[in-house]
Amino acid sequence: MRFRGSRIFLALLPFFLFIPLTAMAQTARPQVTMAEAAGQALVDAGAAVVNCVPATGAVAVYEAWMASAKKTLPYHYHEEVALGMAMGTSLAGRRSAVIVKSHGLAKAGNALIDAWTLGTEGGLVILVAADKEGKSSDSIFDVDLFVSGTRVPFQRLGPGDVYNGIVAAFDRSEAMGLPVVVLLEDDDLATSVTGPPRAAVSSRPWAIPRRDPLRHVLAPMNTKYPYQVAQAKLAGRNWKGIARPTLPVIPEGVPSKFQATIRSYMPVFDILKEMRGRIDFIMGDTGTSTLFAFPPYDIIDAATYYGGSIPLAAGAIQGGARKAWAVTGDWSFTAAGHLGLHEAFHVGIPVKILILHNRVAVATGGQAMDEELFERLLKSYPDFMRRVNISNRTELRSTLQAAQESNRMEIVVVDFP
Repeated sequence: MRFRGSRIFLALLPFFLFIPLTAMAQTARPQVTMAEAAGQALVDAGAAVVNCVPATGAVAVYEAWMASAKKTLPYHYHEEVALGMAMGTSLAGRRSAVIVKSHGLAKAGNALIDAWTLGTEGGLVILVAADKEGKSSDSIFDVDLFVSGTRVPFQRLGPGDVYNGIVAAFDRSEAMGLPVVVLLEDDDLATSVTGPPRAAVSSRPWAIPRRDPLRHVLAPMNTKYPYQVAQAKLAGRNWKGIARPTLPVIPEGVPSKFQATIRSYMPVFDILKEMRGRIDFIMGDTGTSTLFAFPPYDIIDAATYYGGSIPLAAGAIQGGARKAWAVTGDWSFTAAGHLGLHEAFHVGIPVKILILHNRVAVATGGQAMDEELFERLLKSYPDFMRRVNISNRTELRSTLQAAQESNRMEIVVVDFP
């Protein structure tokens, strides 16, 4: 009996050890910093693109993400552009993230407000390194109050809940169809936490979402519907039941002050429409050219803030689009669009940029361009430039087609009288 009892004991021994061994395995997870847990969460949530402007706190999370993702990527220079590019990635259906400091988020405020109205396709999470005591900032800034004023959904995460909170933020962004801001206090990022249990890396099937310019073109004559959709999303209501407006037909359906300019642009957009089947996205920004989102052209897929077309198109390429064009005016390009051009060049994104050079700000009353300033900006990129006069239709067609077929960044300037 003693022998048989010993055999039973040995047989049961693994079961007696299972519980304590399991407990030991759970407690044996290594200690990591909060920043490292945040970086790992970005990897495990399946963020395809992560953009960061260097600042205290933001750097620690970005470096941790690159280490976990086994990538070495450049930093960005301007927060509005970094967010605009992440918005383009989201429209392409991929998950994206931006890592900035609280003051940098304020700098990107224009893009942040448009991101809320534009909505998301792939999840978009904005990680903000907050500095409530102003230890590494030029001023003390209440970022919680700022974000709540924008109405973008947000939450604060501490060391113990940062990993699960970031992974959940992507799910929340996609469920709501809105960007989500996550605030991480600067002082907490070096805090040690137990290495989180790894979530499954997102492996959702990817396809470019169906275009919906009524939701994604933010421009005069199409402001009410995107706003109503965003309000419904925020309230948890079914936005798909909101009546869709009928867009005006150009050129006759838009205010008379725009009609002459629209007619002058039509030869350019006639050619773009012929090429449309080989272009995944055509992005615009607030300006007269964005009115070509309206019928019968229906050619602009999305548009945001002044100068936002280049970041949107560049981000769409980062998100998997093959070809993406940014359409902008000379004034918009000079005011802010060139910032997106610099970033696209810096990161090496082969975006196609079409600048309509008519020498005035049509949308705001016809203010005259500073031609010397405009030309100085273009002189920075002579290797990528193609220039054509609107009067030469044959050359216009061949120039646009050559830019489309190229595998590099292209800047096409169409000169108008």
